[in-house]
Formats: sequence, structure tokens, C-alpha cells
Amino acid sequence: MRIRKDPEVRQTELIDAALELFSSAGYEKTMVADIVKKAGVAKGTFFYYFPTKEAVLEAICTRWATELATSFQLKSRQHTAINKLQIFILQLSLPSQVDALIDKLWDEKQFNLVYKTWQQQVENVFNPLLADIIQQGNQEGTMHVNYIKETIAFFWSTLDCLLEVVYLKEPPETFLTKTKIAESVLERILGIEDGVLELIIIEGDG
Repeated sequence: MRIRKDPEVRQTELIDAALELFSSAGYEKTMVADIVKKAGVAKGTFFYYFPTKEAVLEAICTRWATELATSFQLKSRQHTAINKLQIFILQLSLPSQVDALIDKLWDEKQFNLVYKTWQQQVENVFNPLLADIIQQGNQEGTMHVNYIKETIAFFWSTLDCLLEVVYLKEPPETFLTKTKIAESVLERILGIEDGVLELIIIEGDG
């Protein structure tokens, strides 16, 4: 007798199987047939939840972003806006289960796919958090931002330069220099007093 599983459980199993295969074999080499075999389901079950292979990749990234956002909200509760910003940036630099996946996509030169899925998480998950942080900072008087949406775009440009140091495993002196520059730039665009923002970024193994 076939066991009927809860739809959320079945969807999670497919996401887990895809993540493992994408991270090890690579996104290009992994077929839908490989994912369903690993998850132990029929191909029709996969397409019930995900119309394409790219859709399951998006689901993997959405799960990561959502979990990060939840963790951030728990850790930053009752904190000031500046502390929340520091915690948020730290959370983004922490090692995660999608690191190997992103490395594989990068090796396969799937740059457009990386950018597309990242932008989805930025717009749908992270930007609302940043908007709340900035609004709180404006209310506290620790930030002075008139155009929140536009400022957030410059925030990501600055953070991309900083997180790139981690992913490219650049030398410690480069890391420290870019961190100081990022602090200064973020203070300027967010209207934070000079010397107040101190960023903590985890220099992992990439």
C-alpha cells in the first residue's frame, strides 16, 4: 500500500533531493528524473509541485532566504535599528546550506540564473526587512533617509562589494579595507553618524 504523505512533506523532500544533487552533480547535469529517483516519487509528482527544474531551484533559494529572515527577526527583536542592520548583514555572511549550490552554479557559469534567483529573494524577502529597519532608524533619529526604496538599491550595491571579499577569499587586509569603506558608505547613504556603524562579517571558507 502506497503511503500518502502531507503535500508540504513531499515538497520538502523534493527540495532536499534537488539541493543535494545540484550541489554535488551540478545544476546542468541534474535532470528531473534524477531528482524524482532520489526523492522516491513519480515524475508527475515533481511537476505537480514544480513546473520546471528552475522552479525547484527558486524554491531552494526561497526556503534559505525565508529561514534567514526568520532567524534575523528572532535575534534582532527589541534591538535598535543600527543593531538590527548589523545583525542582518552578519546573517547574510554566515555559512549556509546553499553555499555549495551557488558555487556549482558559478562554476557552471550560470550567472543569469544566480542573479535572477538572488534578486527574487532580495525583492520578496530582504527588502521589506530593510525598509522596516530604515523606518525604525528614522523614527529613532539614528538614520535619516528620505527615499527608502532608492537607498536600499545603493545598500545592496555596497554589500555586494563587501560579500564578494568573502566569496572570492580575498586577503585579510583587503577584507578589512573593504569593510571600513562599506561602513563609511552605508553611514553616508543611511544618514548615520560617522563612526557609529561597525560591521561584523564572517570570513569563512567561501
